[in-house]
Amino acid sequence: MMDQLFPGMASLQNLHPLFVHFPIAFFVGAALMEFVAVFYKERFHFVATCLLYLGVFSAVATVGSGIGAENSIAANDPRGHNAPGHDFIHVHKNWMIAVTAFSILLSIYYLFVNQKGKWLSHRYGLLLGSLILSLLVSMGADRGGRLVYEFGAGVNPKILKLESNGTEGEHSHGDDALMHDEGLGPDEEEDHPH
Repeated sequence: MMDQLFPGMASLQNLHPLFVHFPIAFFVGAALMEFVAVFYKERFHFVATCLLYLGVFSAVATVGSGIGAENSIAANDPRGHNAPGHDFIHVHKNWMIAVTAFSILLSIYYLFVNQKGKWLSHRYGLLLGSLILSLLVSMGADRGGRLVYEFGAGVNPKILKLESNGTEGEHSHGDDALMHDEGLGPDEEEDHPH
């Protein structure tokens, strides 16, 4: 049933892709709301604070799922630790752990400022911290995207096995079972442009 309702999710190698977009959205949203609070209406600082805290919780969960993904990718990829980009996984992981640590420190700063009621005197520091966090999470996410799109991290191992068996370069649209699962018949297969 899961295969029919969510075929993309059913084919995931690990849960990490389900988490990765939340910290990005929350951190960027927090920076935008802090910007609005500083230059338009102070009440948006509350929204920025909530988004930052949600971002921290989601970042911690995302790092946890990422560490699990790191282990599953090496185990599922037929090339193992020799897979292209394997070392880059560690770069991405270290980057995102640092981003998460920075977000935790920034949230502690927010907590201190909010408890003391000193937003007005700290507003530019909070805005700067939020903007830096948005930049850092965007750069870390870019490295994660590179893992998938340049190095194929997390790609279906059956596809990678075909490549490692020397079928790279052969023109194929997959086996008949794959086309059948997607509801494609022979007519749909042949009538598409290249």
